Amino acid sequence: CGPARLGDLPVTETVLRVVAKGGGVTASGRHVPFSAPGDLVADDGSITPGPEHATPPCRHFALRQPQGCGACELQHLSEAALADFVRDRVVHGAEGQGLAADLVTAPHLSPPRSRRRATLHAERKGGQVLLGFRARASHAIVDMRECHVLAPELFALVAPLRKALARWPGKRLAADV
Repeated sequence: CGPARLGDLPVTETVLRVVAKGGGVTASGRHVPFSAPGDLVADDGSITPGPEHATPPCRHFALRQPQGCGACELQHLSEAALADFVRDRVVHGAEGQGLAADLVTAPHLSPPRSRRRATLHAERKGGQVLLGFRARASHAIVDMRECHVLAPELFALVAPLRKALARWPGKRLAADV
């Protein structure tokens, strides 16, 4: 059975909300990676961005490279869509436990470049030290050259740490920092 068509026009669906892992879902239950509420999804999977779709600032974001960084899954959402996603996760989690959750205030969203803790992964590969987060759904390390989440003081330690790890004795290196 092929895709639904209306005459010669492909049927498009609207993304209604964001679910876990940053994908959107339509009324038919179709899950669409890297989509935002209001996006239009054609039967071939192409997305026409809606008003809540944002351009991810990071060059490592998973849409920008085949094995992009998996640390940030929601950079493609506007601030309003991100706040709705966070609120809905809390409300639905509470309801799932039989609790009424009536949130009257908007959730707190951390500002860009404010994260003070992170676990980075390091390995030596081809004579180079890779240091960064794991790629989405993978054990591969994305060699981080920028980060829009980490506090600048923390990110400033990445290059010196990479140099220090390059001096680590032996051929093999695999570490969490």
